[in-house]
Amino acid sequence: MEGNGNQAIELFNKMLRQGVKPDGVVFVGLLTACSHGGLVEQGRDIFKSMTSVHKISPQVVHYGCMVDLLGRAGFLEEALDLIKLMPMEPNDVIWGSLLAACRMHRNLDMAGYATERMKELASDRTGIQVLLSNIYASAGKWTDVAKVRRQLKEKGARKVPGSSSIEVNGQIHEFTSGDESHPEMMHIAAMLDEMHCRVEAAGHAPDLSNVLLNVDEEEKEYVLSRHSEKLAIAFGLISTDQGTPIRVVKNLRICSDCHSFAKLVSKTYNREIIVRDNNRFHFFQRGVCSCNDYW
Repeated sequence: MEGNGNQAIELFNKMLRQGVKPDGVVFVGLLTACSHGGLVEQGRDIFKSMTSVHKISPQVVHYGCMVDLLGRAGFLEEALDLIKLMPMEPNDVIWGSLLAACRMHRNLDMAGYATERMKELASDRTGIQVLLSNIYASAGKWTDVAKVRRQLKEKGARKVPGSSSIEVNGQIHEFTSGDESHPEMMHIAAMLDEMHCRVEAAGHAPDLSNVLLNVDEEEKEYVLSRHSEKLAIAFGLISTDQGTPIRVVKNLRICSDCHSFAKLVSKTYNREIIVRDNNRFHFFQRGVCSCNDYW
């Protein structure tokens, strides 16, 4: 979860040298580590070794790990081919992994194909519909966005807002994207303005593709500036002493803009920033992240 893929492989090899026989659970952890670390070739070899060396038949969860690994790395066709060759029927988690990769790499055609396969499974997972809506929004297909969101509304579903929490002096402070109700908001807003000036001077340009709303660029920049993790980091800067690490927990995946923003904040303010999103840990120090920009 910390992105230490090579260390995971080293530990696995040590395990083999000591004669410990791996099971299916070990391979789930190993393939996940490869996925989080972008270790595509190693992941391919490990997956093949399950049957050829260790005589373990891959289960649907192992195929899911491989689809995630290949999809993140941009090998969408290979991921789709693997799904078609599975000895069991792919479930909605498999198709969901491919759909997430389609959003990352903006492949609308394959996203549509994955969505149709999920409909055949009669999946009622609202998260998939939200993901599809986000894919359409990223491509500026607002008519399709409206259609998907209307379907979600008819189901009574709603999109979970991004929220980030930070503990300061034993008290938990929770921030929701766009919410300005915190009692220290005046000071937080001032710090945000300062942060944006300093990181822009350091070369940061807002990635407006992360704003999935049909509004003008100025409004998109403002929405982006009020993402929950930015609010939490700003509060951490004004509420803790210099040199104190800032630890943030987020309920959703950190967006690419907040990720690049946090890197520059860690460098500009000489602070260690740790963000635990719903996918992994990110350790920001001196302008770099532990994930090596692969998440």
